Amino acid sequence: MSRWIGRTLKLFTFAAAIAASPAMAQVEIVAKKVAEGPAVDGKVDKVWETVKATKVTATEGPQGDVEISLRVLYTEKDIYFLFQWPDKTMSLNRLSEFNGKEWKRIKENEDQFNLMWDIGNTVKDFPIKGCMAVCHKQGKEVTLETNGPAERLDLWSWKAQRSNPVGYADDGWLGPDGTESDAKAGGGYVENWDRDAKRPKYTFREGEKAGPVLLKNEALEIKKHGKFKAGDRLPREVLEKPVGSRGDIEAKAVWERGRWTLEMKRARDTGDKENDVQFTDPERPYYFGISVHDDDQGDTHSHTDRTALKLLLK
Repeated sequence: MSRWIGRTLKLFTFAAAIAASPAMAQVEIVAKKVAEGPAVDGKVDKVWETVKATKVTATEGPQGDVEISLRVLYTEKDIYFLFQWPDKTMSLNRLSEFNGKEWKRIKENEDQFNLMWDIGNTVKDFPIKGCMAVCHKQGKEVTLETNGPAERLDLWSWKAQRSNPVGYADDGWLGPDGTESDAKAGGGYVENWDRDAKRPKYTFREGEKAGPVLLKNEALEIKKHGKFKAGDRLPREVLEKPVGSRGDIEAKAVWERGRWTLEMKRARDTGDKENDVQFTDPERPYYFGISVHDDDQGDTHSHTDRTALKLLLK
């Protein structure tokens, strides 16, 4: 099981509310067809003004209630999403720090935004319960899994530090045995760690200022350890966009004045009908749920567990 897969089990863990959640509400989001979609750059193009924004609320997280504004457009080939939500800080904290003797991970993390789609409208209670339909509680343990092999959900995971800098959202799926990532032919983020040396494996090139993002094509393998001083930090991952189905969701977000603006684009038909929701039938509704993570710390997130979201293509 990959690191991304393991984390996703927590991303949609809607714990104690399973038994005590009040009556569910259903919200309709209407997508509009346009001749040409917007540029996916985290900036709001004028074409977005042609479709009405829908407001939904994510609850239960450390931020309290989080109001999410969303709009959806589509063309003959592609579908586009615009999400905006408040976040007081831009969290890009997946870092290792040198204390003068050894490297240790800092406690902070990154912001995340996640979607869960019922691929073929096969999850019986999804239109009523949303993501709660696949969240199961046994004693104190909560697991995320479908109720059998006939049920499958498409998972999209945008990460502020690991995926946003290279312009995509991780694509995976949920089945009866938990989560898996879509296939890739290469690329993706990899851990920046040399287990034998017990330190990061890559650093920035000479003369470049260290920051929270280290791209694979700009990374320099560390040959000597002595040049680092106490307080130096390096990213925990080296980044590259995945090649293949895992990277087929184009995504870019901008944080400005306490708010994230995230745009996503994906082909309406990816060809992978087993693992991806296909936005090809205007006659059917598309059910989904959202979770929002502020400086993600495991289960600390807000989610639409009390709202079943229904997308309609008009």
